[in-house]
Amino acid sequence: MPHIVIKAIKGASPEQVKQAADQIAEIVNKTMGKPKKYISVSYEEYSFDEWKDVYNKDIRGNDNIVIKPDYDPETL
Repeated sequence: MPHIVIKAIKGASPEQVKQAADQIAEIVNKTMGKPKKYISVSYEEYSFDEWKDVYNKDIRGNDNIVIKPDYDPETL
């Protein structure tokens, strides 16, 4: 029952979001053996200013981040 949340800066088209969600679900299905009927993907958009809060709340200091970003949100 994986639920994947995509949080991103505004700008992707609905088609791009759907394509990314479909591909992520397919990868989770293939690599983790999770049936697609149990996979959900949500998408949340943020402005550059809002992203700083997302970064500080969800990314900075979070030991569960598997791939850590290599940027400082203050420089965006």
